[in-house]
Amino acid sequence: GEAGFAASQIGKINVNEQSTYVAVERSIARKALKRLGDGKIKGKKVRVRLLDE
Repeated sequence: GEAGFAASQIGKINVNEQSTYVAVERSIARKALKRLGDGKIKGKKVRVRLLDE
């Protein structure tokens, strides 16, 4: 929502103890990476990276 993506572009979210994985459409992957890396989640800076198949 805040990053400007539609809910239909976001897929499964897998939350683990030390990490969280979010599936996004390939067409927005690089843009999502940039926006999440530049912003904060719950007031904290987060580390983001792109995973391949």
